Amino acid sequence: MHIKWLGTASVAVIHGTCRLLFDPFVPLKGSPVPVTIDHFDGYPHIFVTHGHFDHIASIPAIVRRNPKARVHCTRAPFKALLSKGVPERNLALIAPGQEIAFEDVKLRVYPGRHAVLGGLTRERLRALLKSPGRGNLPYILKEHRVCREKDETVCYHIKAGGQTLFLMGSLNLRDEADYPAEPGLLLLPYNGWKDNLPPAVRVIERLRPKKVILTHFDVTFPPLTTPLDITPLQEAFPGLVYMYRRSAPCPTPVR
Repeated sequence: MHIKWLGTASVAVIHGTCRLLFDPFVPLKGSPVPVTIDHFDGYPHIFVTHGHFDHIASIPAIVRRNPKARVHCTRAPFKALLSKGVPERNLALIAPGQEIAFEDVKLRVYPGRHAVLGGLTRERLRALLKSPGRGNLPYILKEHRVCREKDETVCYHIKAGGQTLFLMGSLNLRDEADYPAEPGLLLLPYNGWKDNLPPAVRVIERLRPKKVILTHFDVTFPPLTTPLDITPLQEAFPGLVYMYRRSAPCPTPVR
């Protein structure tokens, strides 16, 4: 199983001729992340973890470039993508508990939960309006009105070639859900909370993965995203938690 992190929560999973893409998002103006829309070409199946704009707003343009691509998502992003012009023939409705197979790749949908977002304080608003990335705010606000989560966040458990991967799109889990323990690799989005460390620790201790690759800690939609310090989590789990180092136009893949 070949895995590439493409910024934000965007992840490509490749096994043999099977190419799966999760939460593709093209970074906004002012982002230092070296990912462009052509990095998302050539994936016949796109999976969505939830309907926020940084998980679905780029999908209409990706589908226009890849008209045979099929987007698998829950009801809220399904409706949002329809309203944004994605043809219904390109959309497939999914739900927790569903299993999907592609050749020898097996995928199961699990219920997830979104991180608890902090409120927008007056001081935070003033800082955003003074930020160099403030030009993105009208676009972000417009997309936020359409792209809603609706308590539909899901996770994906993937099996291929004797390997297991658990992919999350937001840093939270449901207390009542029965998740597969000890995945070989956990794709963990380190973002969304005022303090990301405690919920990340809870997820890792609950799932007990063999290895963790962090996602969603980068600056892809300024001014709402800012650089995050991931060293406290790495120090809490030495030798377990990793991050990518971008030394090429496309982030280096991990096998």
